[in-house]
Amino acid sequence: MPRSSVRAMTAPAAFASKYPPSERTFRGAITMRLASGGADVDELIEEFIEFAADFGQFFPDDAPVEPEEVEGIVDEVIAEYGRVVTEFSPDALGLLKSLDDLYEAGILYSYGDAFETSDAMEYLEDGFEVIAEKGGQCRGYLYSLVGDLDELVLHQRLEIAFGTFDADSAAVPSLAQEAVRILRANGLAASWSGDVTEPIVIEPMVMDAPLEPDDEDDEGHDHDGHRH
Repeated sequence: MPRSSVRAMTAPAAFASKYPPSERTFRGAITMRLASGGADVDELIEEFIEFAADFGQFFPDDAPVEPEEVEGIVDEVIAEYGRVVTEFSPDALGLLKSLDDLYEAGILYSYGDAFETSDAMEYLEDGFEVIAEKGGQCRGYLYSLVGDLDELVLHQRLEIAFGTFDADSAAVPSLAQEAVRILRANGLAASWSGDVTEPIVIEPMVMDAPLEPDDEDDEGHDHDGHRH
């Protein structure tokens, strides 16, 4: 049986949780954000307080949650997530290594930093300016939105958009090709059609990323979280 077929049958460890990843339940949605490896826990609490304030719009089939209950629920889901997700999957390790290698190659990657493209681009442009001020050079950027990370968790498929910071569109294909090369070199099943209007795709991709404890003196917080 081909290696890719075997990997496609492997579900992320988070699905063994008491609160498996789901778009339809409040706790499942929290698990889904944790399982992507792209969530900052303190930001997650703020995000889900907003969801709780308009609960019926986002989770019409789930039992209502009051905003003041959110922090305790997040802690509950984190504890259960930590019980079932204890080791990094090869794909998660490959992604972490890819982030470093992409940066070294002058390619920034916004991984789940935004819900909308405009916000991701703002984040990337800020990063570009910081690097330029230090005398560095950026060839271009990649980004995956929060919705792309949800798709990764639920269906083991990650889409990655890409582009350059200048008007030279001729450089875009070589940027995508270099990004795919780096991702593949780190064991990820990345591919690109060659069409600049279509994303880079990693499929299958099993993302198991344990939470790492914050420093004890980190502003008094005792939540665990993913490092960015």
